[in-house]
Amino acid sequence: MWFHKNIEGVLLALLAVLLVTDVFLGILSRYIHLEVIFATELGKYLFIWLSCIGVSAAARDNQHIRLSFLVEKLPIPRRITWIFSQLLFLLMTLFLFYFGILLTSMHYTMNKTAMGFNYPMFVFTLAIPVGFALCSYRLVVDIIKLINKPDHEPWKSSLGPDT
Repeated sequence: MWFHKNIEGVLLALLAVLLVTDVFLGILSRYIHLEVIFATELGKYLFIWLSCIGVSAAARDNQHIRLSFLVEKLPIPRRITWIFSQLLFLLMTLFLFYFGILLTSMHYTMNKTAMGFNYPMFVFTLAIPVGFALCSYRLVVDIIKLINKPDHEPWKSSLGPDT
């Protein structure tokens, strides 16, 4: 169960260590005249992985920016608006997951490699479907919690009693 709750944290920590190591090697290579051709390219792709997994981590903790001031003005219960916003977010993540799969499969079938070093590009574009699949999963879990537990209201503490 620990791994289920912390998969994003583990992946983010691993990717951050890889990114810092890559940047360090890139800086070091300038001073000792060691050719590390892939450092810049690898840094970009590791940052893409970090960003995609970070979206899921933020969704897990309900840390994405929302227009909560609109919720205060609507005559709809906050629980309904929360479910609606989570469903919209889920639609967006499923859209990005689908097109991430298409992009990754295109890179795989074309046998495309990353510029700067001869490494398969699909490994890097796989960040998009993996990150948004995790995010979609987190959103579905949150929606189910909200439907099953009426007291699960993330906006409750910041907005006061329900209208």
